Amino acid sequence: MGPAADVALGVGVISALNEVVFAPAAGGTVSFNWRIVPATAVFALLVNGLADINPQLALGISVSALATVLLVPTGKAGSPIANLDKALGYKTS
Repeated sequence: MGPAADVALGVGVISALNEVVFAPAAGGTVSFNWRIVPATAVFALLVNGLADINPQLALGISVSALATVLLVPTGKAGSPIANLDKALGYKTS
């Protein structure tokens, strides 16, 4: 697996940690979405296949997904950045 698939796996890990660790630390509830695991596997496999054709495009898609997962609230847990802000005591607007 190349760097694009590694970033894709990182996207899945951040999503799972957000639902299991960051959201409860910010005052939410733990509700793990089991669909994260197969979605991450499929995304990593697709990006790895795309990396054989065009590595720069595959890495760009993976990094775009990483930025999206970090900044945009997905699911019921909110975004990881906002949850970490709340857990550390910062006020978000």
